Amino acid sequence: MTEKKTTDAQKRATQAYRERNREKTRKQSAKSAARTYINKYCELEDLHELKKLIEEREKELQGE
Repeated sequence: MTEKKTTDAQKRATQAYRERNREKTRKQSAKSAARTYINKYCELEDLHELKKLIEEREKELQGE
């Protein structure tokens, strides 16, 4: 039989944190996915496309 590595109390605390901070955890998840995509799956053409998107977004944010 395998041992539990995370206690039930810790699982409840983690779930409660995620519910209280939905936007923050969603943002962290998206950022992690973006990094994984870039570092593991992205090809040169994809990088060029992402660079354009990043430049456009920077301009948007600077114009605010």
